[in-house]
Amino acid sequence: MDVSGSLVDRFGRLIDYLRISLTERCDLRCAYCRAAEGTCVSRADVLTADDILAIAEAAVRVGVKRIRLTGGEPLLRSDLADIVSHVSRLPGVEDLSLTTNGQALASQAERLAAAGLMRGNVSLDSLDPQVYSAITGGGDLAAVLRGLDAAFAVGLAPVKVNVVLDCPAALERAPLSAFIRLIARRPVHVRFIEAMPTCSHVTYLPAARLLDELSRRGSLVSVAGPAGGGPARYYRVDDAPGTIGVIAPITEPFCSQCNRLRVSARGELMPCLFSPTGLPLAEALGGSQPTDDIVALLREAAAVKPRRYGDIALPARIHAMHVVGG
Repeated sequence: MDVSGSLVDRFGRLIDYLRISLTERCDLRCAYCRAAEGTCVSRADVLTADDILAIAEAAVRVGVKRIRLTGGEPLLRSDLADIVSHVSRLPGVEDLSLTTNGQALASQAERLAAAGLMRGNVSLDSLDPQVYSAITGGGDLAAVLRGLDAAFAVGLAPVKVNVVLDCPAALERAPLSAFIRLIARRPVHVRFIEAMPTCSHVTYLPAARLLDELSRRGSLVSVAGPAGGGPARYYRVDDAPGTIGVIAPITEPFCSQCNRLRVSARGELMPCLFSPTGLPLAEALGGSQPTDDIVALLREAAAVKPRRYGDIALPARIHAMHVVGG
């Protein structure tokens, strides 16, 4: 494969995936994602639609093929469809996806699909309405399920559901049996994720325990994952049309395969999720040659990307996920 001109870090990893956070705002308050109240920057201080397009254009120039729009909750941006439309039309973008909590997905899925969004990941930590509301600080489970149906109806597939295993009791509040019923009814890919130590959160449920519990509930067969790549290992349970995926960044780190950079809503280019600081994009975005200047920063970020997150001297307080982007 010819990677001349592409982003290749000092460890030989090809960087072809960029996550861009559109906002720090969210209409939910999941403990593993958000820090304390009052930590969000103002709307005037986040990236504009023009900024986001300029960053995406520069990224495509150096070989980025996959772009994910994250937050916070990106569906809260009134200009989201315009952003999707412009980014999706960039030559070289092969995969444009969105991470959302799904609260407003049902009302926006059709418009986003028409604008060029290809697929979506939906956060859904329990299928019990009361438990889901407690985890999310008032979220409406029925709205998320309507959003999943809307995503299928307009072709935003594959649809992936993210379930964060943030404590040893995670399987008690989000029973596997409910998710197995979900994948039996819908061709959805449910991915259970070991929680990373963001915010003040330090506990997680090991993926090995999840797999042990899964094996007790049906025939578990390893299968290839859906389109979109990623570090998950996927399994089919009995003959369900959907699959169960496992992402284990703590017990089975996949840093050697990491192909991504992140841009925070504040305009910081992050070489790693746990980078204590990012490279500021503001000056490049305001310069006379923004694409060239952003390309230079992308190359700099790739050059300083660590071999693994464990090599970073973590600060006393890690960036909350709503700040750096999920």
